[in-house]
Amino acid sequence: MKRKKIMLDNIIFVLAPIVFIIIWQFACNYQWVNTRILPSPKEVFDALCDLLATNKFQQHLVASVRRVALGFAFGAAAGVLMGFLTGISRTVDDFVGAAFSVLRSIPTIGLMPLLILFYGIGEESKLIVIGLGTFWSVLLNTQQGVSSTDIKLLEVGKMLEKNKLTMIRKIVLPAALPSMFTGMRLGLSNAWKSVVAAEMIASVRGIGYMISYAREMFQTDVMFVGLFTLGIIGLALDLILKLLEKKLIFWS
Repeated sequence: MKRKKIMLDNIIFVLAPIVFIIIWQFACNYQWVNTRILPSPKEVFDALCDLLATNKFQQHLVASVRRVALGFAFGAAAGVLMGFLTGISRTVDDFVGAAFSVLRSIPTIGLMPLLILFYGIGEESKLIVIGLGTFWSVLLNTQQGVSSTDIKLLEVGKMLEKNKLTMIRKIVLPAALPSMFTGMRLGLSNAWKSVVAAEMIASVRGIGYMISYAREMFQTDVMFVGLFTLGIIGLALDLILKLLEKKLIFWS
């Protein structure tokens, strides 16, 4: 029964976008919508083919993926580290808590003008924005996972005279992993949002720049190519993180 339900869910997952695209194409064919604003799926596909033929799409995609990969890696690493420190140590949490609360309230993209003043429109400013967009989600979820570790398990570890490193590795880390993966999935989503916003403001290459330039040129088909690219890659990366989570957290 469970296998049939999974199969049905997978069929719906695949068929739903296909049905949506068919309806969208019919609406454009019969002029139920303004095709200058909402181009047909065929026009979007043709625009993708043109971009692929000129190698422009590949250049924009590689630039964005590279930025997200680097920014996410640094942001996630810093978030996990600070999440563990603030979750384990009340002193560290009290010391940085107020400052983190203030900084977290500032929209990440709002820092872009300041970063441009310091670093120009180079890669550094974009990577910092992406890293910050990732950092807060990973930090908060890691901190929550660490601080919610079962007290009884920690007491057992102390009774068995385990050192702190062993307790962190054997007790705290397994307990915090589900929350950490939730933070990473949110952080990855924020990383994509951040890179697109950063590329729209200060860049000459990337999916965000491609969307922004297409808007200025009123190339709505190219805009939709960029939007669908972001959605598909974001979905693929989220599925990869889900599979990795199932592999690592096999006891949940």
